[in-house]
Amino acid sequence: MTENFLCLTGIVTEKPIFKVSPSGVEHCLFTIEHRSVQKEVELPRNAYCYMPIVISGELAVQLKNKLSKGMQLRISGFITFQKSANNVGKIVLHAQYIEQI
Repeated sequence: MTENFLCLTGIVTEKPIFKVSPSGVEHCLFTIEHRSVQKEVELPRNAYCYMPIVISGELAVQLKNKLSKGMQLRISGFITFQKSANNVGKIVLHAQYIEQI
């Protein structure tokens, strides 16, 4: 199995953090808040989540002075599991495409 694609809209919840890895790759880290109403078994259902976002490489460089708290974005890319320094795991969306909406 190789399919791994997610497209999600949401609002940037805090000021994006820009970092450079030891190998020189630029990264941007932030979280979006998603809220929508989805249909499930023909009934409306509120959908809500916070999704951590990682942007790497050239896309991070291009967006360095353009992203800010409160922006509404459509983000697509792949998801992966990451563990923090305190060993807490979370799903993260690695952005490959970002559009302001």
